[in-house]
Amino acid sequence: MAGAGDRHCVTVSDGIRLDVTVHGGDRTVMAPPGSLPIVVLPTSWAAGPSSFALMLDRLADSGYLTVAYTPRGFTGSGGRVDVASARDVADFQGVLDWIEETFPAADRARVAAMGVSYGAAISLLAAAADQRVSTVVAIDGWADLYEGLAAGATPRLASALLLSLGLLRGRASPSLLLAMGRFYTGLQRGKLKEWAAARSVSSYVEKLNARQVSVLLAASWNDVVLRPEQCADLHTALTCRSVLLLHPGGHPLLPVAQLTEKSGRQLWDYAERWLDHELRDLPTAVDEDGAVVVLDGEAPGGRQTVVEHMATFGLGAPTLLGSGLMAGQGGSWTSRLVGAVPSGATDRMPLMLQPFAGKRGGGLVPAVWFPLVPGFAAARWLTEPFSADGRIRGCPTVRLAVGCRAPEVTLTAHLYEVGPAGVGRLISQGAATVATGGRCPVPAAIRLRTTVHDIPAGRRVGLLIGTSDPTCVTRTRPLSRVTLHSSASEPGRLTLPLSEPLGIR
Repeated sequence: MAGAGDRHCVTVSDGIRLDVTVHGGDRTVMAPPGSLPIVVLPTSWAAGPSSFALMLDRLADSGYLTVAYTPRGFTGSGGRVDVASARDVADFQGVLDWIEETFPAADRARVAAMGVSYGAAISLLAAAADQRVSTVVAIDGWADLYEGLAAGATPRLASALLLSLGLLRGRASPSLLLAMGRFYTGLQRGKLKEWAAARSVSSYVEKLNARQVSVLLAASWNDVVLRPEQCADLHTALTCRSVLLLHPGGHPLLPVAQLTEKSGRQLWDYAERWLDHELRDLPTAVDEDGAVVVLDGEAPGGRQTVVEHMATFGLGAPTLLGSGLMAGQGGSWTSRLVGAVPSGATDRMPLMLQPFAGKRGGGLVPAVWFPLVPGFAAARWLTEPFSADGRIRGCPTVRLAVGCRAPEVTLTAHLYEVGPAGVGRLISQGAATVATGGRCPVPAAIRLRTTVHDIPAGRRVGLLIGTSDPTCVTRTRPLSRVTLHSSASEPGRLTLPLSEPLGIR
């Protein structure tokens, strides 16, 4: 049974009072000075410390001094929500100062920052700013705030929904209200990027590298709220010890719900073993894993290390009534679409209750019947059937060219596993808003969501490229003429990251 912890009210440098909960504080009375590693956890967007009581009690029972606090602006803490600004970083440092002053048993040389979602971003930013933090566990957070919310310069409605609903439990700062206006309207996009960059870990990656902070980045391959590919980019940019842990499930809207499913328990088990290794030098085998790890209950030890093989499929000429072939080098062709017409393709929507997410955390998977997709709404392609199982591990990418007389156009890409009857089940989705300037054509690259998906032998990979997805804010003018282009010199192509070379019949 999880305890509620000891609640405190801590005043930080600018006079704001934060709601702080300490787990394992009673053990500090008998513990020798400087004997307990410190774990500081800023809570998630609009979540209170009680959401993490089970995890924090577990760490406290293992010999850590664990402290959670509610970031400024949310219920229980004063001030206004400023979204991981310099004030939030100073708050983390203020809480850490208070821990060191209040608990003699706290070990100042062994400090971890740990968080989920919003708390993960604050933890990474605090590690970049405070030399006392030696390791970070960042679960389903952001590295690049703008790319997390609007990958490909295309805002996602799931992100907007969570952002807005969270403020029902918080008090927004003027800068946040202004940023939200820019996010929803698409106006002053450059200023929105500047605002987001100041709150993005990717802007401070050199500080993490200089101090050699060890970083565990966990990201869900079905996260439609904070796109996981931007965390993968941060992992690539880090030269310090870093592991990217890909796990099932969606964005943790209810963090405590993760413990009700096997994959969630695996995630927190790994996080604890990471802390045990980094802060207590215990032999937990995490140092034997590769740089990218997939949590998989079917693999030995519940996880597998990823080695990527990049496979490129050229996009053949699609037709109005049929699918083009994805194979070889592609070719030279054009395909005309009617702008902003729904094709039936849609991305996932976030699930409120993770226990219903299914074996791989997939939940309700959107599907289309390929013969029914209107060719004027989306161009479509299919590979030949696979002769062996294909294992996609990473971020698929589509490259081609697009022309439109409007100043900008939004392209959407949906990747499917397609069965013999032509029914496609969604694997991943991406979108990109391209500035055409009325020219024709201009290059376009669409990064799809980082994914983990196994395709059985005998099935195909299908691709739809259109201009509409109800989960995205499209900038394509309704009924405008959009032309997709592929040339012999720059052919349209799909790149798939695979765990092993792929067999095609």
